[in-house]
Amino acid sequence: MTTLSLHTTSGRKVQILVDQEIGSGAEGAIYPVADSPHVCAKIYTDFDRAAALGERMDALTRMPPVTWGGDCPEHLHTAWPRASLRDGHGDLRGVVMPRIEGTPLLRLRDPLRRVEILDEPTWRTTFAIAARAGRLFDMLHSAGVVVGDVSPSNVLVDRHGHVTLLDCDGVQFTDPLTGTLYRGEKFTPEYAAPEVLRGTGLTREHDLFGLGVMVCELLMEGEHPFGGVSTERPPSLSVEENIKRQNNRVTRAERLVASPDALTAEILPARIHDLIRGCFEDGFLDPARRPGGQAWAHELDQAGYELMGCRYNPRHAYHRSAPSCIWCARILAGYGDQFPPPPGWVTAPPPVMASVPSEAAAYPAPPAPVSPSPARSFAVPTWAYALIALVVVLICAAVLS
Repeated sequence: MTTLSLHTTSGRKVQILVDQEIGSGAEGAIYPVADSPHVCAKIYTDFDRAAALGERMDALTRMPPVTWGGDCPEHLHTAWPRASLRDGHGDLRGVVMPRIEGTPLLRLRDPLRRVEILDEPTWRTTFAIAARAGRLFDMLHSAGVVVGDVSPSNVLVDRHGHVTLLDCDGVQFTDPLTGTLYRGEKFTPEYAAPEVLRGTGLTREHDLFGLGVMVCELLMEGEHPFGGVSTERPPSLSVEENIKRQNNRVTRAERLVASPDALTAEILPARIHDLIRGCFEDGFLDPARRPGGQAWAHELDQAGYELMGCRYNPRHAYHRSAPSCIWCARILAGYGDQFPPPPGWVTAPPPVMASVPSEAAAYPAPPAPVSPSPARSFAVPTWAYALIALVVVLICAAVLS
C-alpha cells in the first residue's frame, strides 16, 4: 500500500492511498483516505499553481455549504472542500472533501445506462432530478456562490435521483471573513451564457443560462437545445456559435436543420416552455430576466404531478396535455424505446397507427373505433303472406255474420 502523508491547516495528519485512485480530471486525481470511508482527497497535479491557491481553499472551508446536509441522511448537496491539505513546507497540495457515490448527470442521456443508474428510470424521475438541480442552484446563489463551470459532468446523481455538485473548489465566491472575491476561472462552452462566450466575467445569470440548457437536455432526452447545424449560409456548426447567434431547437426551431428522430418542444408542458423562453429569448440580451433556480424547481415539481401513466409500459410517463403516450409514438415511428419496461413485463403492444406521424407529430393516433354489427334481416316466405291474408278474411266474415 502506497500512501502520501499530508496535514490539514489545523495540523491533523491525513494518509492518502495514492495507489487506489478513484478518479481523475484536468486539475488532479481523487484518492481514498486511510482512516475514513466517508471522505476522499483531491491532489492537484500542478504543484506551482496549487501553492498559489492556499488562501482560496482556506476561505472555501469558511463558506456556508461546508455545513450543508442533503435531502436524506445518505445524501449531500455538494462535495464541498472540508479542509486544505499541505505538505511539510506548508504548500497546498490538495483538499479533503466528502466521498459521494453516484453517476454524472451526463450518463442519463443513454436509456440503457439510465436503467442501471436509477431505481425508477422514468420521465417523471427526470423532472424530479431537474427540479432538484434548480433548488441546488438557488441554494448556492443564496449563499453567494457562483457555480461557473456549469455542466452535467459536474453534477452527480444517485440511484434515488438526488443531485450533488462536484468540483466545488473552482466556484466563484466572496470570503465571509475577509471580503475577498475569489473569481471562478473555468466554464464549459456548451453551457455558457452568450455574454460569457463574448468575454464577460462569470455571474449568477451565467449559471442560470447553463441551468436552462441542462434542464432542456434532461427533459428532451439528451438533445442539446443549441446543438446541430444551422440553416444559415454559411452554417454554424458548433454549439458555442449557435449560442452566440441564438440558434436553438426550442424557441427558434426554424434556425436549425431538423433531425427526423429528435424530440421537439411539443412534448414539454406549457409552463416549462415558458421558462425556457424566458431563459433563451427574454434573457438572451437581458440576463436579469432569466428564471431563477427556485422558479425552475417549482414549475418542474408541478409538471411532475401532472404526468400521466401509460397502460402499455409502466415506465412511460407523459404530460396530461398530450392526447396519448409520446414514447409509444416514438416506438411506432421506429425510433426505439427511450424507457424500456422492467424485465419480465408483458403487455399488449400499443395500437398500430394507419400512418407513421411526421417528425413534429409527437402523439400516436387513438385505436380505430369498432364498427357496430349490422342488424340481422330475415326473409319472409310467400306462403306466410297467403296464410295471413286467409286469417284476415275469416276474421272479417265472422264479424259480419
